[in-house]
Amino acid sequence: MIIKHIKSSDTWLVRKGRKVLYRGPISPLSSSRILAVALKRDGLKLVA
Repeated sequence: MIIKHIKSSDTWLVRKGRKVLYRGPISPLSSSRILAVALKRDGLKLVA
């Protein structure tokens, strides 16, 4: 899984391969809910 910040558009991307799991303005590193949704889209579950 790759987490990338695009500064020119202030957008965060979470990708796994060619599949985009999250694209938005909020950092997935600062929000566990966003990261959980991104993992759920890939079929994984975040265990706390």
